[in-house]
Amino acid sequence: MHIKFSCIGGFANLDLNFEIDTDEWPKEKYEELQNLMKQADLHNAAQSKMVKTQGFDSFSYQLDIADEKKKQSFSFTDTTAPEEVRPLLDYLRNLAIEIKMEE
Repeated sequence: MHIKFSCIGGFANLDLNFEIDTDEWPKEKYEELQNLMKQADLHNAAQSKMVKTQGFDSFSYQLDIADEKKKQSFSFTDTTAPEEVRPLLDYLRNLAIEIKMEE
């Protein structure tokens, strides 16, 4: 599975982006992501248009997921993200920070 993630905004005006291929991940990390994706139920999540952040501490997220069968794109903000999607967004944002720190 190929994931492209972007998180912009927040008090620190973050601009976090990464692309990963989960086939190259350790099994435990991949399983954690899979569990968060199942919990998020992205297939049934209401998609929203990318909305500019409102306030200094709000984030906007863009998530693209592609596998052999299809490609899906999702756009959320802190205010439009369904509750069940938020743990996945938090995980991906923290992963983006981790990747940026390694650069």
